[in-house]
Amino acid sequence: MTKAPLVSIIIPTYNRAHLIGETLDSVLAQTYQNWECIVVDDGSTDDTDQLMASYCAKDSRFQYHHRPVDRLPGGNAARNYGFELCKGEYVQWFDSDDLMKKTLLDHQLHNIGDNHKGISICLLDRYNEDFSKLLRPAKKHEIKYSIYSDFILRIFKANLQTTFFKKTTLDDYQFDEKLRKSQEVEFLQRVFRKNEENIKLSNEVLVDLRRHKESITSDYASDTMISILNVKLILIEEFPDDGNSEVLNTLKYNYLNSLRHAFKTKTTSVYLKYLFKFKFLRFKDSCFLIILYMNYYLTNKGLIFYKKRIKKISYLK
Repeated sequence: MTKAPLVSIIIPTYNRAHLIGETLDSVLAQTYQNWECIVVDDGSTDDTDQLMASYCAKDSRFQYHHRPVDRLPGGNAARNYGFELCKGEYVQWFDSDDLMKKTLLDHQLHNIGDNHKGISICLLDRYNEDFSKLLRPAKKHEIKYSIYSDFILRIFKANLQTTFFKKTTLDDYQFDEKLRKSQEVEFLQRVFRKNEENIKLSNEVLVDLRRHKESITSDYASDTMISILNVKLILIEEFPDDGNSEVLNTLKYNYLNSLRHAFKTKTTSVYLKYLFKFKFLRFKDSCFLIILYMNYYLTNKGLIFYKKRIKKISYLK
């Protein structure tokens, strides 16, 4: 009889002692039982150590590690470190505040095995903080251009919680530990671009995602904007030469639309640096956007004209 393959569940965490217990309980409730769950702490100062000690004592399949001090702080380093430690044939990254449906691992494994693929992507529902209200139900997967193109345009929704990997598909990939925002997008777009034919979509809702104050980024600090803009530049620069021009032009438009946050918050160094990093603007459009920024900086007027201007840049459409 063939032994059930080991699934490695990798969960980075930071100050989630009040939430991660529910996540770990959803791991324990899985109908598929041959798993290891590797929790990597990114430097918590709450009671995470004590909570994890109780779960490790309860079930030896749980492991608890701290991000090495020589690695950059952040979830990406914790994810990479967890991957280095894992021994499973399959990998499921997860977040320390969301919940697995009890059939998540079972379904994803069968979806990969039955279709001879290396990646399975399911759906998720979005809930409020205590899961008492469904905020946004899942929509079935519908592909317009391709999985890769739809993903980088955010038409097709996927994240680490909904994406299940055969470990061998990840041999050439790591998370960029320097990124603070949009790191999942940057990682998954690389994987999807090279493995599109190896992906099987599932319309089963297998993840409950929690929305709460700590999980919603409402500020646009300089380092956050820089990370977002860097990822959008990567999407443009790494877009295949033979890719759909309509998709590429939309990516360029999306970049300028994200640059609007630096415009709006008057973050001059970011705005000017990333305006000049964008190589696709005609000179007159660059000059117009600089003048518009100077006017907005001095008078607080002109934000609406920025939005209108980038919509009128016909060569990006």
